[in-house]
Amino acid sequence: MKKLLLVVVPFLLLLVGCTSASEEKTSLEVVEVEITLPEQVEKEEEVVVKTLVTQGEEKVEDAKEVQIEIWNVEKGKENSELLDAEHVGDGVYEVKHSFGEKGVYRVQSHVTARDMHVMPTKQLVVGDMSQEEIDAIMENEAEEENHDSGDDGEHGSHH
Repeated sequence: MKKLLLVVVPFLLLLVGCTSASEEKTSLEVVEVEITLPEQVEKEEEVVVKTLVTQGEEKVEDAKEVQIEIWNVEKGKENSELLDAEHVGDGVYEVKHSFGEKGVYRVQSHVTARDMHVMPTKQLVVGDMSQEEIDAIMENEAEEENHDSGDDGEHGSHH
């Protein structure tokens, strides 16, 4: 009986060691998304929105879904466009888009990869806009968000 225990116990330890090591890789490393936008965009100009998806040091080539949502801040998120990004290699997913009018836009990526959903947002100014114009739009947006009754269910509560 003793001999059997000597064989089984180390074997069990070995199994436990293996499973925890492989699970660590998937659960501890967070999927990160970096959106790259051009500095200056003109009205009607086609731009490439790039999304780099990484997990630790590794570039994610197998994201389930990468979509880019774009909306004009003044028109609100309910008027957004949702575009499917194309995998171009090296963890980069991109989409081409042209902006019909000048304004302040939000560009949000919706990345589903390795059981995680990551949704960073970046701001983009299209056309020649002064800092005052941009500030006015941003103040407007902040006021609207604060006055939001929350019953449309999209924003939830702002605690």
